[in-house]
Amino acid sequence: MTDLTDLDVDSLVTALPTQAMTGDGAILIDEGVVTLTKAGVLAAGLAAPVAGVDDFKRLTIISKGTAGSAHTVTSVAGALVATYSGVLGDTLDLIAFNGRWEIVGFHQVTCA
Repeated sequence: MTDLTDLDVDSLVTALPTQAMTGDGAILIDEGVVTLTKAGVLAAGLAAPVAGVDDFKRLTIISKGTAGSAHTVTSVAGALVATYSGVLGDTLDLIAFNGRWEIVGFHQVTCA
């Protein structure tokens, strides 16, 4: 057993995939951080995760565009419709499980 004093770590880097959306369209990553940066309302589509393959992947979707833009994120078949309030920093946190996106948390986002 070690008390970790014998370990030498120069750096630790964790890189998550990112996608900056500047226009309407599909969210192309199934893990990481998506920023919604369109000036005006942005409509984003979100594909369903693959059960057993994507389970426990986390996706955070943040509004970084112009204030007052009530973006929407809609998953396949409308299972999740998230409408952002239009305030910069609105955030939706999701986790994939069994072929569905489950809501972990949100800030100033209405989910139906």
